[in-house]
Amino acid sequence: MALMADLEEIERKQAEAARLAAELAEETDPQRVLAMANRIQERAAQLDQMARGLMAALAPADAGGEEVRVLLTPEQRERIAEQTGVGVEMVTLRDSQSRMWSKEMPRVDPREIERLAAKQAADSKLAAETRKQVEATIQKLEALNVPELKETIENLRRDPTLGRGKKQ
Repeated sequence: MALMADLEEIERKQAEAARLAAELAEETDPQRVLAMANRIQERAAQLDQMARGLMAALAPADAGGEEVRVLLTPEQRERIAEQTGVGVEMVTLRDSQSRMWSKEMPRVDPREIERLAAKQAADSKLAAETRKQVEATIQKLEALNVPELKETIENLRRDPTLGRGKKQ
């Protein structure tokens, strides 16, 4: 499997994992439950790897400089909400060796700011939806009351966004 995937591929894999988790909730055979839980954990690890690869490809490697926050216009906020389903008031940018936002801001095209805001909104939505699905999976796994699933449940609890909620 490639380290980097596109967002569509990640969402497809995430949906497959959710379907598997739903099947797990219906399973009564402890051996099959354990096998399915292991498959879910493997899929979660694959999703994590894919998401990290995508984030690494999209994020500047040298991000870590001065932070610049740009308030969006009402029209930009409306378009972002329409496109992503997420309300965004501002976009946060960081200076890097490749781009000094703090110095370039007066000349930056508003469409570029809107594009970056849409990306941040989509990232936020993906993290929230992932958390929601993982929390539902945790509840289903706990309801099975299978001691062998304890480690899997603890791993999911440690990072219910599967790495998507971490700042890069």
